[in-house]
Amino acid sequence: MNLPIRSRLTIWYIGVLAAVLLSFSAGVLWVQGRYSRMQFDAELASVGLTTASVLRSELAESHQLARAAAETRKAVDIPNRTVAILDAGGNPVAGHWRGFHRVNLPRPGAEPLMTTTVLQDAAPWRVRLQRTDSPDGAYYIVVAAAEAPMTREQRVLARTLLVAMPIALLLSAGICWWAASRALEPLTRMSEEAERITVHSLDSGLSTVQQDDEVGQLGRSFNRLLARVSAAVESQRQFMADASHELRTPLSAAQTAAEVTLAQPHREEEEYRDALEIVQTQTQRLGRMVDDMFVLARADAAGYRLRVSDGFADEMLIECAEAARVLAAAQGIALDVALEPAIPLRADEALIGQLALNLLENAIKHTPAGGRVRLELRRVDAWAQIAVVDSGSGIPPADRARIFERFVRLDEARENVGGAGLGLPIARWIAESHGGTLMLQSSGPQGSTFLVRLPLAGRDGSRLASSTRLSAPAVPHTLSHPAVSPSSSV
Repeated sequence: MNLPIRSRLTIWYIGVLAAVLLSFSAGVLWVQGRYSRMQFDAELASVGLTTASVLRSELAESHQLARAAAETRKAVDIPNRTVAILDAGGNPVAGHWRGFHRVNLPRPGAEPLMTTTVLQDAAPWRVRLQRTDSPDGAYYIVVAAAEAPMTREQRVLARTLLVAMPIALLLSAGICWWAASRALEPLTRMSEEAERITVHSLDSGLSTVQQDDEVGQLGRSFNRLLARVSAAVESQRQFMADASHELRTPLSAAQTAAEVTLAQPHREEEEYRDALEIVQTQTQRLGRMVDDMFVLARADAAGYRLRVSDGFADEMLIECAEAARVLAAAQGIALDVALEPAIPLRADEALIGQLALNLLENAIKHTPAGGRVRLELRRVDAWAQIAVVDSGSGIPPADRARIFERFVRLDEARENVGGAGLGLPIARWIAESHGGTLMLQSSGPQGSTFLVRLPLAGRDGSRLASSTRLSAPAVPHTLSHPAVSPSSSV
């Protein structure tokens, strides 16, 4: 049974309060009983001491127990209290019995003072029996009283508590319900506001966030969650808009080339070739963008299975360096390579090559003719460190935080370089999926430096990357390691 929170709070509160009140009432009754018994015994002791004092005075005058007891009986007459004097054999001499039966007197023991409770007609009586030795002989002083008044007090107290407890619980339940309703009222408003939030109003947030308590903290946390969701939704919208824009450009170019070529019934072979080259170039560009988008989509869904293997980092970078040489030569750019050999790496060789090639292509695109691009690999502690350095104009400070976002291309470079702005996001994903990092280490008028750090494989070659995307089984193999010059021009 799912009860509202205020009902559950009230039930728990009343349950705990009932247990506390029961424990408190039991404690009060116990303490009151002990205190009443102590007072009762103290009163009996006071009467006994008074009687003993009077009897000693009378004995000092007459030296006869019977006469002294009779005088004491006249002097000590207390309502509802039994006061009697017994001789050394326990026989009554004089006294006021007040309804107490002599047959119920306890037998004197060895101790001079005895206080006990006896039952008379099923009613408890408290009896104090004190022995005193004197020159005129031993005697006993008996003081007794019925415990009925004390018992009635306890019953009255118990009934009072029994009546007061339900009233207190009902009042407490009402107060708890009201307090819980007041305390949960902000949550109710937050729930109503959250119900009205749609994908188009994620930035509205909740208004109940000013309270400096747990409810306010919950509201602020929810608003921060909405902000993250809004940012993700906005990122997806921007991704769709940018993807549509980037895909439309090659499609429009290919479509225009085909329409212009087909506009005339007859064309020269060279014109058809030119049109087909345009279509081929644009479809290749389109295919690369689709492939990159597919890789990122699978990465976002954690569905890209890496094919990790053991090898050496320099061997994984050789082929991408050779491919980048062709691009650099076409742009009139020198490409330098400095690879430290024998750095063990457990990774997806194809993705590591793609990572380095993306960084090299990015560096070549943003380096003017006559410039230089450098690829470095070296071991730093437990990491394989890959650095790509270019001599371009650098990245403006305002754009450095955006370069790893998808479809981001710097404005001044948009007209002069190709690409869809997916190379750096893919490169960062590859580094992170292997448990490493990719960062822009420095950038300025003399160029930029991108730094990749990848964890080294263990000595036994069994180290796995920390990313959860590394779900493919590894197939260890041994790669031959050709000699690579520490610094060679490619």
